[in-house]
Amino acid sequence: MLLELKIKNFVIIEDLAISFGRGLNILTGETGAGKSILIDALSGVLGEKMTTDMIRTGFEKATLEADFDISGAPQVKLLLDASGIDCDNDTLFLRRELYNSGKGRSFANAVQIPASKLKEISEYLIDIHGQNEHQNIVKVSRHRELLDSFGGLNGEVVRVRAIHERLHNLKDRLNSFEIDEREKARRIEFNSFAIREIEAAGLKVGEEEELKNESLLLANSEKLFKEINTASRVMGGDGGILQQLKLSEQSLSRISEYDPEIAGILDSIKQALYSLEDASAYLRDYETHIDFSPDRINQVEERLSLLSSLRKKYGDTVQDILGYAEKARKELEAINSGEEEIERLNVEYRHAVKDAKEVALRLSDSRKTVARKLETMVMKELADLGMTGTQFRVSIQREVDPLGEIEADNKRYVLYPHGLDRIEFLLSANVGEDLRQLRKVASGGEMSRIMLAIKNVILSADIVNSLVFDEVDAGIGGKIADIVGRKLKSLAANRQVLVVTHLPQIASMSDNHYSVLKNKTGERIITLVKKLNPKEKIKEIARMLAGETITEISLKHAEEMVRNAEKFSAAGR
Repeated sequence: MLLELKIKNFVIIEDLAISFGRGLNILTGETGAGKSILIDALSGVLGEKMTTDMIRTGFEKATLEADFDISGAPQVKLLLDASGIDCDNDTLFLRRELYNSGKGRSFANAVQIPASKLKEISEYLIDIHGQNEHQNIVKVSRHRELLDSFGGLNGEVVRVRAIHERLHNLKDRLNSFEIDEREKARRIEFNSFAIREIEAAGLKVGEEEELKNESLLLANSEKLFKEINTASRVMGGDGGILQQLKLSEQSLSRISEYDPEIAGILDSIKQALYSLEDASAYLRDYETHIDFSPDRINQVEERLSLLSSLRKKYGDTVQDILGYAEKARKELEAINSGEEEIERLNVEYRHAVKDAKEVALRLSDSRKTVARKLETMVMKELADLGMTGTQFRVSIQREVDPLGEIEADNKRYVLYPHGLDRIEFLLSANVGEDLRQLRKVASGGEMSRIMLAIKNVILSADIVNSLVFDEVDAGIGGKIADIVGRKLKSLAANRQVLVVTHLPQIASMSDNHYSVLKNKTGERIITLVKKLNPKEKIKEIARMLAGETITEISLKHAEEMVRNAEKFSAAGR
């Protein structure tokens, strides 16, 4: 539900904040006061196209904000959660900014989002119907959802979706076996060769790094021997470091008993001596194991060359190469056991097709029954609204395809996740005209009444909790205006409805009434919106009845209209 709309520097609106309530919210005012600008602003914050001429003259940017209570909108919560947008407190704040440069930004709960995501979210927040339309109901993609919800068929749709997924999983698995005999022989030969070559190599993880280190040592063996030999002689030869250090130890040992500090130094020399003796022993051992063998050099280089060749064929690392061999073994097993698996999958697929046909055809029959009921109820609503020549039909078609999964009536049909049917609402606005798509058959005012009729019928099915009707009263009056007002009141019983109207019959039904006014500030005109109290509401309805000169008669008439509206509301609408 829309809680508040904030508009800044948009067309002739300077800075405006309007709080809306549940039920029927009516906006009235003289022509040109800015009522449609309010609807344009609401459309803008919901993601509709905006142009720089909408920015108030003399300002850098226009800002539109809307606050929503989304406690009853689970689809919106799912979309926000999937986008990483927090909505823990059941409130959604949308903001749209448009700059003179033509650039714009969109936000949801302070997180910047692309315009496409804004529109996706908005589809579950508000439907706007009228001359500047944001019409979910004219979208063909919504028609099946509305029909299924109206008929309580969503459970059957879930079953069809599950069996459709099962069918396509089976088909994908069968397709994985569909290779000809020549390709099969080629794959067997290639995989067998790869397995033999990798197994013959006797690979082990980490081997290549070890070989590279050994290759480096072999290539520098002479230099290693020379430097190690020198270090070993300096450390352990005649007159070397160790011999000199031992002499120092012996001398200090003879005097350490006379001075405790000498004893401390003696311990340090002993520790150094032990470490150097270990190092000298290591160098002597290292020197004896230095490999000068040309044969070993050749062996290491050949092994590295083999590893390089295998990496080029099967993977970047030894682990990858071993993984390739395992994958090749599994593919060989699949090919060898494929015939049995194919037969098993084909049997399972045939059973799934049989189940799918039964469920999908049953759903299709149910839809036809529900469609006739929906047509009858919408036609009655349209007649009540003064559109007796209008025809409403629900088109249910199937896509014929030689490769379709479901065979019926000597034809093959494509099975979609939602069933066999492609559903579209069609309408003829006048007697003798062909049925056409909703968006192509009516003017703005007529379309608003058509939408009102459909909404009234499928009220329980619609997932959008806020509806906006702009110029719903175009071309009507008298008794029809009374009926439209009552239907809007009924429609607003359990949701929020916003209506821009010029008719007092509709305005008298309001739960919340707003007057849209033009006001001159300095040399500029701005739009103001005022929420009316009960007395102000009666005065505004009297103005709508009599014009600018309000008489006692028009005031009494207005009071009577409001009383009748209250009686209608008290009677349960």
